[in-house]
Amino acid sequence: MRIFRLIATPVILLGLLGLLAWGALWGWNSLTAPLPSPSPTPCVTQTSAVVTPPQVSVRIYNGGFTSGQASRVQTKFQELGFNVVRIGNTEERVKTLTVRANKSQQAQIDLVASQFVEPTIDYDDRVDGTVDVLLPTDNPVYNDKALKEVAAVDGAICVVPSKSPSPTPTPTPEP
Repeated sequence: MRIFRLIATPVILLGLLGLLAWGALWGWNSLTAPLPSPSPTPCVTQTSAVVTPPQVSVRIYNGGFTSGQASRVQTKFQELGFNVVRIGNTEERVKTLTVRANKSQQAQIDLVASQFVEPTIDYDDRVDGTVDVLLPTDNPVYNDKALKEVAAVDGAICVVPSKSPSPTPTPTPEP
């Protein structure tokens, strides 16, 4: 019995120490893990025969090595009437100017892509209604014959929801 205690005590202590180390490692990994990003807000479908620049929300990202490029394109797009919702840099390096959005937003993609000469069009599965412009190192070449409006597919467009709440209807008084 004495030998059992002499062997069991260190084995149990090592087991508990291993459990403590595993718990500390799990806690540290949970503490330092990045926070999950919120799920995107789906776009709002509006009926419209055509898509115009104010109806298109654009995010402009610098995917090259030229500083300030996204800011200069933002100024140009705002002058054209587009709703620029974000500018910044991306870790993704692009070699050609790329316009990216959901395939269901083809009218918005065509309107944004028409602003440039020979952009690459890329599709993804976003649901928020935005269109991304990824800029390479070279300065973008703007199209002199850019479209001012594009026919909406099926008479409906997907737009980014407004951040301000919609007004509440006032009840009509009873006569």
